[in-house]
Amino acid sequence: MKLIIMRHGQASWSAPSDKERSLTEQGVREVSNTVALLAGQRVDFIFASPYLRAQQTGRIAAEAFGLTVETLDELEPDGNPAKVLDALPDSGVVLLASHMPIVGYLTGLLCDGTPKVGPSFQTGMALILEMDILAPRMGRVIERFIP
Repeated sequence: MKLIIMRHGQASWSAPSDKERSLTEQGVREVSNTVALLAGQRVDFIFASPYLRAQQTGRIAAEAFGLTVETLDELEPDGNPAKVLDALPDSGVVLLASHMPIVGYLTGLLCDGTPKVGPSFQTGMALILEMDILAPRMGRVIERFIP
């Protein structure tokens, strides 16, 4: 199984709430550049946080891969990485569009077994993790894409 963990692109601070922050023009470029770098990958599923900027990120990826975006509430910024794992399919190639700190926490859980420690992701960045089974300490980072 492969898991592509992607942070949304740069987002505007001008919005009525954090959930409604949208991608800036630079954020759209960051996401588009990363998705172009991912073009050689097969992707079977795309899940995104319900926040607008992650939904926009997921839609850019979905358009490129000919898929639809499924919303996964567990991908909110302060979500629980173990609950994310429980909600995902256990095979295929899955792309997640989400936020810091959950993208770092999820990577930490999968690679080191530490759910509250993980790498920092810059906006638009993606990591590809490969694992035999979707479980803590089973993942290894095989590629990094920075816009």
